[in-house]
Amino acid sequence: MKIRISQRPRARVLSYGAAPLALISLAAGFLLAVSPGVLEAQASGPVRNSWTVGLAGGVFKYEPSADNTFPMIAVRLDRPISKWVRFEVGTTYTRPEIQTDGQGFFDPSLPAEHTNLFTVTLGAQARWTVGPLEPYGGISAGFFGRYDGGPTGRSFGRSTFQFPFGIRLWATDHIGVRGEYRFSEDTHEAMTRSDSEFTAGVFWTF
Repeated sequence: MKIRISQRPRARVLSYGAAPLALISLAAGFLLAVSPGVLEAQASGPVRNSWTVGLAGGVFKYEPSADNTFPMIAVRLDRPISKWVRFEVGTTYTRPEIQTDGQGFFDPSLPAEHTNLFTVTLGAQARWTVGPLEPYGGISAGFFGRYDGGPTGRSFGRSTFQFPFGIRLWATDHIGVRGEYRFSEDTHEAMTRSDSEFTAGVFWTF
């Protein structure tokens, strides 16, 4: 009897972890470059009741792609509505490869095809302010759209529910960086998929 041990899942884990670490390192380096005083906890950004816009990049883990990860971009716009709550609207885009049959199930025997995934969401976040740090967690809901390329050309739009957890780190009253993990339940044609993303990027107020 022969036992076959596959190393592929381990490779996926490693590839998933390397990109977020690189993004965090770049963001932290940028933060220290624009404001060395951040380590002295002198920033007052978290208390500002201003609109904040953020641009982030990261990785998206998509269930119909055997939970492989793909590059993504996210734009978030948010504003505090109280000392403890922040309102947010956001949009994301990613272009994963898929191997799914006519019912939407993953089938590794099929050729890989690119698809386009979009989200537009509204949400609320509970936040805590500790000097220049602002940990947060929340819930968002909105639109999930998928537009396939290749011979099928299939497209559909459904609802999505997301659960973000992250931290903002303010360098000044106007600029900072943040990292975030977001778990989502994305409705497809016949079922709901559990997907996730990890992003890091910069934000500024206006």
